[in-house]
Amino acid sequence: MKYYVRTYGCQMNVADSNEMSRHFKAKGLVETQDEDEASIFLVNTCTVRQHAEDRALSEIGRLRRWKARGTGRKVVVTGCAAERTKEYLEDRFPFVDLVVGAKSIEDFGLLAERLLDRRVTDEGLDYAVPTVDDKVSAFVTIMRGCNYSCTYCIVPSVRGREIYHSTDQILGEVRDRVVEGAREITLLGQTVNSYRSGPHRFADLLAAVANVDRVERLRFISPHPHYMTDRVIETMAGVPQVCPSLHLPVQSGSNTMLRQMLRNYTREQYVELAAKMRRAMPGMTPSTDIIVGFPGETEDDFRQTLSLIEEIEFDWGFIFKYSPRQGTAAAQLECHSQELIEERHQECLELTDRIALKKRSALFGTHQDVLIEEDNFGRTRTNYKVHISQDVAPGEEVRVRITNAHRATLEGVIDNGNVTFENFREKSTTAINAG
Repeated sequence: MKYYVRTYGCQMNVADSNEMSRHFKAKGLVETQDEDEASIFLVNTCTVRQHAEDRALSEIGRLRRWKARGTGRKVVVTGCAAERTKEYLEDRFPFVDLVVGAKSIEDFGLLAERLLDRRVTDEGLDYAVPTVDDKVSAFVTIMRGCNYSCTYCIVPSVRGREIYHSTDQILGEVRDRVVEGAREITLLGQTVNSYRSGPHRFADLLAAVANVDRVERLRFISPHPHYMTDRVIETMAGVPQVCPSLHLPVQSGSNTMLRQMLRNYTREQYVELAAKMRRAMPGMTPSTDIIVGFPGETEDDFRQTLSLIEEIEFDWGFIFKYSPRQGTAAAQLECHSQELIEERHQECLELTDRIALKKRSALFGTHQDVLIEEDNFGRTRTNYKVHISQDVAPGEEVRVRITNAHRATLEGVIDNGNVTFENFREKSTTAINAG
């Protein structure tokens, strides 16, 4: 039997999809990239923003026809929107066979087993042996839930309070992913650096994972500034496997907005934290999340956010238009007009893109170690995405000379000592394009 997975939302959802896929594979199912081949269609939903939830609901509605086209087909809906709107989903889409909320992902193995046991018929299903997941980079979830109450965020409601996996469980999963082919591990949690298990804290976990045989690169997403302690920074700087790149959400450059968002730090504290990390890891690449158009955001508040972006010079940023979520404190506040939010979103995007291009352009002519992931694309240790002009197998790490820069990616050629494998395509390798 084959299954197909469509994932909406953040890296946590990607990791959840991977975990659910492993349960399917353990039952003898094989993943397919062609939904028409599948007997099970899993939609992993997101509810952090209305747009993501609407896209998932539209997809689920389309699956009524998909299910009717094949005997014994099953539709499974999981994730944050499934947690928030379970009864609504079951009422609106009665053809859905299983709804699993984000708080129940760890029970998915048992729920999936029950689903498979109640197949109406096996006629026409394509059985095959399980395949090995050979992804070069793998996510490992170390905790679920969030203890914060940011006024814009629905996550604590749909994922619950923080629950931490044991260190032994995490290290066991890391070893499993390495056996499957992973050379880079990314640790995941809503506030990943708040991790604790017995006497162990996040810095201890970083060091322990780095010591697992054949873990060559180590990252983590998404930390909270409050838990970026001196010890975590020292561990990042002192453990060679930890990559010098960090996604550290700031959300706003205005202290007024940060207080209203209940972010638990000030602009000044964030700026000092960024400086401290750069002192410990020269050349590190910071990235961030920004929300524009939060209720009450004045023009001055917005300008403070722009000035913070210029001061920190993030290598890239994810800019989000504020979206009210039912059940959050901010949903009760009066919203700005969509026109104003759109204007601020566009201005913020243009600034982050301009800085991103400048940072990437500065890498022209430099040499970078690139771990190839797929289709001749790979990443540097500082998390820049690079396209290699030659064919390179996934999992290979190659020394690359950067020949071109775009807003979001770099291009390069393999440079092996005195021998450079040039790109013979008829195109300029010196111009810096806007992308």
